[in-house]
Amino acid sequence: MNARSFAAVAAPALALAVALSGCSRGAHVVPVRANGGAPSAQRVRVGFTMHWPDRAQSARLRRPSFVSPSTASVVVEVNADAQPAGPVTFANAPPGGGTSTIAIDAPPGADVFVISLYDQPQTAGETSAAGNELGRVRVAQTIVANATNTLSATVIGTVAAIRIGPLPNQPNVLPVAGANPAAYELVGRDPATFAVAPLDADGNAIVQPDAPPAITLAANPRANGILAVTPVAGTTDRFTAQALAANATTYPTSLAATATDANGNLATSSTVVDVTSAVYVAYANGGAPAIARFDPHGTPLPLPAGAFAGLANPVALAYDADDRAIFVADGSLGKVLAYDENGGALASYAPPAVAGANGVAYDPHNGNVYATGSAGVTVFAPNGGPPLGGAPATFAATSAQGIAFVASSPTAALNELVVGNASATPRLAFFTEKGRNAGGAPLSAAPIALAYAAPVSVNQSPQTKAQIYVTNANGVAAYDAFGSNVSSAADTGAPFGIAVDPNAGPPLVAERSANTLTAYLLDLGATDPTRSFTTPAALGLTQPQGVCFVF
Repeated sequence: MNARSFAAVAAPALALAVALSGCSRGAHVVPVRANGGAPSAQRVRVGFTMHWPDRAQSARLRRPSFVSPSTASVVVEVNADAQPAGPVTFANAPPGGGTSTIAIDAPPGADVFVISLYDQPQTAGETSAAGNELGRVRVAQTIVANATNTLSATVIGTVAAIRIGPLPNQPNVLPVAGANPAAYELVGRDPATFAVAPLDADGNAIVQPDAPPAITLAANPRANGILAVTPVAGTTDRFTAQALAANATTYPTSLAATATDANGNLATSSTVVDVTSAVYVAYANGGAPAIARFDPHGTPLPLPAGAFAGLANPVALAYDADDRAIFVADGSLGKVLAYDENGGALASYAPPAVAGANGVAYDPHNGNVYATGSAGVTVFAPNGGPPLGGAPATFAATSAQGIAFVASSPTAALNELVVGNASATPRLAFFTEKGRNAGGAPLSAAPIALAYAAPVSVNQSPQTKAQIYVTNANGVAAYDAFGSNVSSAADTGAPFGIAVDPNAGPPLVAERSANTLTAYLLDLGATDPTRSFTTPAALGLTQPQGVCFVF
């Protein structure tokens, strides 16, 4: 194709009105023909009026009929694919925007005009366009000699990048501090809405209702089964993301987007949206008990007025992810109460009596709830009725204090219960789901509460065999899935309850006297300050006891 140079030309003989909208991408090389090349037999000098945007104007203030605020020049090609090609004309934006008129030579008859916008000014005689292409459109028009020719064109914004972000005022979406590019945590299983904005090469959102870019948003393949994405009805750029299951992998979940403009230009992008859990903490609070809800970093997530009514001394919490129910072992009432995630009492639930209740755990394998108390272990269905699957209603466990469900070791499924023995010779006691003795192991101190963690994967850090965590009056101890000692950490804050985030999170300890929730690394080698927090004074709550993660 022959080289063609750009010519800047002056006032028109006829008016050629062009309405432009859109935005955006990389440098577009325009084939050029030298001035003075073979002219066509007849040319009509037509006018092209360009309405320039104010380059300082915010994209939020632009109407859809405006071009990208970064537009610095417009290039018009006439019959670019013909032999020989027609002339190339350009105009540069005046400072502050406004209107300018460009003269174009076009032969009478069927013509094709290619209108392109760039973010840099052009220079007469150059052989390719300067700057990034922000938009382009091909328009076929029949030009009539000795008549006013009007051309209406909407420039297609050239997609160069994509921005993914949540809509504002969604308390279950947390920005990750210091992340670049932006990343988010999605707390719990409530849905959240994300917007996808196609951008031009200069980062301006493409606003184009008549021919918008085609947008998709989906969970990253690694997040299949963990995160679901659905379009919001009646929109083209909004999607709902909702967690389906805990993320037990070592990789954060993410969303992947594509945007394709009407000229076929494609951009892709992804954003970390990692599923995580809310933290529920039961406070003794000097005889005025309450349960509060927090995000993983300690920011309160408000509960409805009257939430978790009827408590006397909540000492342990457990979450049933299958029924989305929170079970509360109340030592003073001698019962296990049940609530939904907003603290509403479950209407169909009949609270079973558990004398001296001090621990509670949910077994997702057989669907039963197990609670420890002064009489041993009580077993019941999630509605408070008789236990499922032939499990006994009670079974003996000496000096039972705290309980956890142990799903597996690194090599095999276990589906056992581990119960703390707070006698003069403290132990961990293991039981089958039907209450049969499955062995035990000694403890160095009387237990208060127990928690289970899934086995650490080969890619997880720190590497540890720890899966069972036990609090005592002076610290926290970690054991493997069979009760062998792994590590321990001293804790002077009066440790009480303990829980492990199912989203591959750290063990979290409720420190009763310190009024603090302290997160530890999986091997107890150090605390995790990013997920440790002191109870906010504004809540007026003290003496944290039970704790659980709700997902």
